[in-house]
Parts: sequence; structure tokens; C-alpha cells
Amino acid sequence: MFVIGLGLLFAICVPNAFAVFHREDFLITNIGVSNGVPFMELQGQPGRSFSVSGGDESYYAYTFVTNNGIFAASVALDEDGNKPYYSADHFDIKKFQIGECVNHKDATGEPKFSGKKAEYVPKQTVITNVSKAYTLQIIADDPDDDCETGEHIYKIFSTK
Repeated sequence: MFVIGLGLLFAICVPNAFAVFHREDFLITNIGVSNGVPFMELQGQPGRSFSVSGGDESYYAYTFVTNNGIFAASVALDEDGNKPYYSADHFDIKKFQIGECVNHKDATGEPKFSGKKAEYVPKQTVITNVSKAYTLQIIADDPDDDCETGEHIYKIFSTK
């Protein structure tokens, strides 16, 4: 009985203690470019939520389709497994759909999260237009002939 009670307590309390997901952090309200920096505004606080269930095999990407490529400000669980790790990505994605392969190019920018805004701050690329924005969850699996990175779009939370 003690083991069942302890198991039930663990199932209820531990996921809540480590649950770092707020849906509103992924709901896009506005997109644009300001001084060459693509941005998206969200209902919640971007960068606050990070995947604890997937570890280093899952991350969230605030993704911009721009005149010079697909860029993202991303957040994942750090190597120690207890806080968010922020990074910048330059993606090669053929089509935004569940299961689509996510390949990478060199990213020279930096992620920026402040208030209700997520930004990709480019260092070498000139960005003048954002045609679309997505908030994604990306998972990593074993690479294969169809997807050399093994990364795939797992969930599309919002698009604008």
C-alpha cells in the first residue's frame, strides 16, 4: 500500500514540479521585422517553456520564414537537465508539416527572448521580410537515408 501511495504521490507531484509548458508561450499574435531583426509576439512569454520530457531529443523552435532563409530562436533542456538552453538555428525545411525532416545550415545569429517577444538577431544575414512564422516542437531520432539529421517536426503549435 505504501508503494502505491508513494507511486501516486510521485505521479501527481513530480510531473507538476518539472512541467515547464505553458501553451500561451507558443500562440503567435504578431510577426514582423524591426531594424533587420525578425520577431514574433506571443500571448505568453516565449523561452519560458522548455521540454523536459524529451531531454536533449526534443526542443522548441520559434521559427521565421524570411527572404533569406528559415531561422529560429530555440529553447531546449540544458546538459545538466534542469534549466533552459537557448540557441539560434538556420533550418532547411521543405514543408511545414508533422513528420517533416529538419536539416540544418550554419546559423550566425543569436536568439533573443524578452517579454512577449521572440527574436532571431542576425549577425551576417540581412533580413527584410518575414512571410510566415511557426512555433514548433522538434524531436530527434536516429538519422536515416530520408533524414540525415534524424530531426523531425513533432508538433506545430501556431502559425501566422
